[in-house]
Amino acid sequence: RAFDTEDATGSVDHATMDEILALQAELARVQEAPTAFKLSEPNIVEIVSTLSQLRLVDVLFTTNGKEYLTPEQLLREVGDEILSHGGRVNVADLPALLNVDLPHIERAVTQLLAAGRDGLQRVGGEVLTEYYLDSLAEEIDTALRGVGRLTLAEVAVAHALSTDFVTSVVESRIGALIHAKLSGGSLFTASYVARHLARVRGVLSALHGPASLPALLKAHGFNEALFYEAVGGLHAAGRLAGTLQAKTSFTPAVHRLAQAAAVGARYEQNGVVEYAALARMGVRDPRAHLAAEHPGGVQLDSCYMSPALVSAAEAGVEEALSGAGAADLRSAFDCDLTDADLVAFAAASASLSAAVAAKRYLPLTAPLLAARL
Repeated sequence: RAFDTEDATGSVDHATMDEILALQAELARVQEAPTAFKLSEPNIVEIVSTLSQLRLVDVLFTTNGKEYLTPEQLLREVGDEILSHGGRVNVADLPALLNVDLPHIERAVTQLLAAGRDGLQRVGGEVLTEYYLDSLAEEIDTALRGVGRLTLAEVAVAHALSTDFVTSVVESRIGALIHAKLSGGSLFTASYVARHLARVRGVLSALHGPASLPALLKAHGFNEALFYEAVGGLHAAGRLAGTLQAKTSFTPAVHRLAQAAAVGARYEQNGVVEYAALARMGVRDPRAHLAAEHPGGVQLDSCYMSPALVSAAEAGVEEALSGAGAADLRSAFDCDLTDADLVAFAAASASLSAAVAAKRYLPLTAPLLAARL
């Protein structure tokens, strides 16, 4: 602005004018001079550090020391990084991404975990959210539909996670996000399980004799977990007739029927069946089997004898004793019997036992009897 120095009469006071001009020059110098209190960057860093040490401000310095942020801001930035990485991030990667030391990052992560937002959890050196695990489950379900079968170990390797952790993720989402059957550490689609079941039923239905289940498993390339589950389910439902011995063997009913018919024919024809012959046919308890199928017979030491054969032998022995005074029990039978069989026969024969008890007959050796004169 200009200054008017003329008075009311129009005259000029030169002394006053000089003072005004001097003041204007001084003011210009003051305005143009730099401020004496301008702070340098190191000054500011030192001031903030001191305030932080005195706990007058709560801030965190970046790794280069040129910036600082509040703990609340760090929490937001860590959360943003987790979000930008799809819900899964390695904690060790965050210092370089956020330019903040790892101890500060660790404290922020601990606070986020305590808050439980988005189901956040720490697995090893990573933090994972619930929405990441849901997306992982959806990815597994999509992949499974294409192949029919996936092992949890394969999934764990593909996603750099432990098998135990993948198992817990899958188990909690079966039927919701993962539409599959979990058995023996593998996932199977319903169509895969149905095809496998049909194959197992076909193989076992074609059997005509006892078969080793482990041998069938290996020969036909069945999945072990599904195989034993299918065998047990089919047998329990009555769709697989036969005898199942846990995970060791299966004997179809048709074999039992043929076996029973063969044993019956032999028993009717010869009047005697050796236990060893039945054992070779796969009968687990020959004595109990013969007693149940042909009641009334006599159990000797090595064979089972029909009542008719016992009666015929008794008559032959008594005839020999009455004529010659002595009899060899072995000669009363067409089949080969052991000494133990003959002892058992004499003990089981009511008539011979009574005669020996009455001392009409004297036992000499296992096969020999003599009539008392």
